[in-house]
Amino acid sequence: MYVYQLKNWPLWEWDNEIIYPILIRVVSKQQHLLGRLKGLGFNIQETTAFETEVKDILYNSEIEGNYLQESQIRSSIARNLGIENDETVINSIETEGAINVFLETTRNYQLPLTKDRLFDWHAGLFQTGRSAGIRIEVGNYRTSDQPMQIVSGAMGRERVHYEAPASSLVPSMMDEFLEYANKSNHHPYIKAAIAHLWFEVIHPFEDGNGRIGRAIVDKILCEADQVPYRYYSFSTAVLQNNKAYYEQLNRASTYTLEITSWIKWTLESIESSLSFSEETVNKVESKRTFWQQHSDEEFNTRQLKVIKKLLDNNEININSDRWTRITKCTKMTATRDINELIEKGIFIKSESGGRSTFYRLKVD
Repeated sequence: MYVYQLKNWPLWEWDNEIIYPILIRVVSKQQHLLGRLKGLGFNIQETTAFETEVKDILYNSEIEGNYLQESQIRSSIARNLGIENDETVINSIETEGAINVFLETTRNYQLPLTKDRLFDWHAGLFQTGRSAGIRIEVGNYRTSDQPMQIVSGAMGRERVHYEAPASSLVPSMMDEFLEYANKSNHHPYIKAAIAHLWFEVIHPFEDGNGRIGRAIVDKILCEADQVPYRYYSFSTAVLQNNKAYYEQLNRASTYTLEITSWIKWTLESIESSLSFSEETVNKVESKRTFWQQHSDEEFNTRQLKVIKKLLDNNEININSDRWTRITKCTKMTATRDINELIEKGIFIKSESGGRSTFYRLKVD
């Protein structure tokens, strides 16, 4: 039996004695991160948001097996935040749609969640009217009489993990959901857990329910932070433990409306995302420190390109062959560029010699 078939649906239950200590711990971590970002100033905030939002968009799709163009995401988010970015990208309808949905979700987090807004998000994700080449209903709740099932396994040996409510029930069930999403007084982190689960139980669209469900989480996390930017990413934490995510969703969708385990898992995932963000801030700070320490140094265009690439990708090692590939220069030019950086104390040569020789960027 699925939870929407229970007579007391949708009266969710959970154990506050278990949930509140975790919630207090996560809120404390959130306040520490936001306070640290505020103290570090606008540039660090901006760069942290940039790195976090790129990964959030990328991973929200990757969770479902959809791989987007990271270069296009970086270019679009940089443009939105007013950050310089010199990457040349090839436009992709799918990637641009995911970016636009994310920006509408977060930048307008204070707007109420409505069915028309959800329809716009759905239409943005499926601008061609197709999913994997198959035509689907776009910008509307599903209306097909065919059961909406989540299935795995080879043909003939399929396993049904979940069957969503009949399409005729979706409009009224979504009205109840939207009432909760807009008017609940629960702490935003608890509301995010319940709203995501509730939305996935209804599964109102033919496709894209997971991506839109996590977009709803992004909106509610913006409400928690009272800012239109993401400094930590739920989707990043989910991708790190994708199997557990689906197991928890499946368990919370069946038999009982008691969802302590699901809320606990969601809070711990948010806590993990806050830890990831602390690491991002450390890297952003390290990058800023590097440029401050070498503000008086002069670099040629090739050296700048390689250093920026290493810092942006959180790498410290490079060899001459890779240098030539990145800068399109000769081996002799690469060797001269690298030796200049060694003399300036910016690169350190590895102790190993021959073909295995590599060079390390000196960063704090």
